[in-house]
Amino acid sequence: MLRRVQQRLHHLDALRAAAMLLGIVLHASLAYTGGPWMVRDEGHWTFAVANFAIHGFRMPLFFLLSGFFTTLLWKRHGIGGMLRNRAARIALPLAIALFTIVPLIWIVAIVAGAEQGGEDAPPAGDGAAPPHPLALMVWLALRFPLFGHLWFLWYLCWLVLGFALVAWCAKRTTLAARLGRLTRPSAATRLFLSSAGALVWLVPITVVSVACMDWTRAEPGFGPDTSAALVPMPGILLHYAIFFAAGALFHEISDALDGFSRRWIIAAVAALAIFPIATSFAYGAPWTRALMPSAPFHSVLAWTGQALYAWLMCIACIGLFARFASEERPSVRYLADSAYWLYLVHLPLVVAGQAVLKPLDWPSALKFTVLTAASTVLLLASYHWCVRRTWIGVLLNGRRAVRGSSSS
Repeated sequence: MLRRVQQRLHHLDALRAAAMLLGIVLHASLAYTGGPWMVRDEGHWTFAVANFAIHGFRMPLFFLLSGFFTTLLWKRHGIGGMLRNRAARIALPLAIALFTIVPLIWIVAIVAGAEQGGEDAPPAGDGAAPPHPLALMVWLALRFPLFGHLWFLWYLCWLVLGFALVAWCAKRTTLAARLGRLTRPSAATRLFLSSAGALVWLVPITVVSVACMDWTRAEPGFGPDTSAALVPMPGILLHYAIFFAAGALFHEISDALDGFSRRWIIAAVAALAIFPIATSFAYGAPWTRALMPSAPFHSVLAWTGQALYAWLMCIACIGLFARFASEERPSVRYLADSAYWLYLVHLPLVVAGQAVLKPLDWPSALKFTVLTAASTVLLLASYHWCVRRTWIGVLLNGRRAVRGSSSS
């Protein structure tokens, strides 16, 4: 059971690491999906399906866990201690990455594009008028991918600051007392906060955020949007804020996360059943248009399918890890400690590997397997010998994690 005690929650740590490691799998597969990516290789439709399945829940799950752990830090160390911890573990690594990892990604992408003969390069636009300076500034603020694959750390910084503001206001108003009454054990709490019954209100409010993202999309898509620009997109920030806030709320209710994920097998089966329907509606498959010709109702069903899939997968993953990863295992602990580093630095290596493997006459499945395995081995080696017992390991995981004891 989940208890608010001074010990490591092994299954949630392992799940948070798994969400990060799935990002490596997702990025490794992108070259073989047939969609836009830095390296485009021959692939198969199964890669696109797997990509949608992972993308549909991975980052919402990560932000849900982030909200839970942020609240845990607040309860242990107060607002100031929580902010110092998040600045050290999130903001500082992001700032360092902006001058190291992100430029390296750009270099690798340019070299990989040159090796492909610039086949994905946009037309030069000879004779086009230069953009207006104001328009250029707006584009840089809203569209330029400043943060690359580390955009989620930037969004997490905003959410942590928002959490700190709410916590500060609650301490000085009657909000804290009202939240206390809300989280007090009762029949309503057990039904709508500490069980899958929470989906009754979680899904509708998530549908609103999916709709906000959908209105700013250039083309249909499944799962949450991402934005690596300096100014967060409101719909995307709202979407992840819902999951972050839910994680914070679950921490405040004794055993709520256990109750929420107790029916995890049912949730997993339901998610698998909903996934093909939800993706079909998201991309407007002909049979979905025939079934629901009304465009507004069709959109609502598409948004609902995506929101429901994300929450069902959150339930399934939390319950699965609670069932099988609650006990401390050295190998799982090691992977959990290494996952942050692996995700931070993996993309240049993965893109370079995709470019190296592209000329080979191998099946896409074999290329993907070799790429993922080789990248993971190299990344783990770099963590073990260059990070784990260095100042970088202390920065990413804290001193206690480096010594092998508890850390958040």
